Amino acid sequence: MKKLRWRLVKIVFFSVVVVFAIMNLILMVSLRTYNNSQADQMTRIISENNGTVPKMKDYDENSSNKQLFRNSFYEFNEESAYRTRYFSVSINADRQIKSVDMDHVAAIDEKKAVRMTKLVLFSPKEVGNIGNYRFRKEYTNGVVSDIIFLDCKESQEFYRLVVTLTISVSVLLTLLITIIFIIASKRVVRPFEVNSQRQKQFITDASHELKTPLAIISANAEVLQYKGEQNEWLQNIVEQAKRMGKLINQLLVLAKLDEVQENNERQEIDMKELVEKAVEPFHEVLEQKDVMLSVEAEDGLIVRANREQIEQLVTILMDNASKYVSEHGSIVWKLGKNHKGVTFSIANTTEEDKIDTARLFDRFYRNDSSRSSKTGGHGIGLSIAKKIVDAHKGSIAAESEGNTVIFSGMIP
Repeated sequence: MKKLRWRLVKIVFFSVVVVFAIMNLILMVSLRTYNNSQADQMTRIISENNGTVPKMKDYDENSSNKQLFRNSFYEFNEESAYRTRYFSVSINADRQIKSVDMDHVAAIDEKKAVRMTKLVLFSPKEVGNIGNYRFRKEYTNGVVSDIIFLDCKESQEFYRLVVTLTISVSVLLTLLITIIFIIASKRVVRPFEVNSQRQKQFITDASHELKTPLAIISANAEVLQYKGEQNEWLQNIVEQAKRMGKLINQLLVLAKLDEVQENNERQEIDMKELVEKAVEPFHEVLEQKDVMLSVEAEDGLIVRANREQIEQLVTILMDNASKYVSEHGSIVWKLGKNHKGVTFSIANTTEEDKIDTARLFDRFYRNDSSRSSKTGGHGIGLSIAKKIVDAHKGSIAAESEGNTVIFSGMIP
């Protein structure tokens, strides 16, 4: 349940981050667009008034300049002509600088103004930004005749301030929401945790309750066999009792794995040695089916893991392969390593035509029910294998290539 809880926390955290990121992006784009629109309005007014900001007293209510003021984003008043900082540059037909009007700006000298003009002159943009300035080109007969540069330092500083504040507030709110959800997630997950514990307890109790009568049935059947009672029904009782015992043990393993995943006692394990030892009990069964078994492994493949669980993982994969390998076929183990950890794969030939490899690790899934009933499978073994690998932060997958099934994975 801790995994579920932290998964929910991660989902909430990343969701909040994405929401705030989108909001901040929209705000930044909108504010930048607004500032540029303001600056473009002003440069247009300056251009249409012969390179100056007109004074309010110089025109009446019906003048075109008055309409420009009304349609502008700027709030024009008597101070507008004095507080606006800008300079203009006149360009001749040969695209050479003819004159520079620096009467309305003091933060820049003429040399820098000339350098800026040369950069802008050969730019394909008609309006744009260069440093703290917004520029506009004016054309006469298709040739640049004037360039207006408007000082936008104040608006850009305001923009940066707003961006800094919004990002800071977003970060603080994200952390606050995440902390609140971490605290609240205990209550959110609690019902699931209780149900999960009840299910595990039920499986454990039921398994233990079933073991006693099953042991009696098995013992009685074996006694009858020992006394010479040999018939088809008695043999079925013995086989099904063994099968049921194996199923109960697998259910107990599943319940136990859910409980001890986070408290695994780990030690260094030589994977080559472990696999070679784990496959030994299968030699006799494979010889009866004329199956060739091989283990291809490098030396020094060491992992830090729970030995009991890794042995169980190898046994499950080997047991699965030995059940479904085709007669006169082969089972091949391959062990190696990469930058993440020790890699493993087991491939076996099979007579199965269609295998849904995506569902092989689902609990109680069997690719062929009739065939699984003959081999004694319950569809639990591979789900246990997946649990073991997940508990070790590794990976495992299945694929089918022609008449060969391959289980491959990695243990860090």
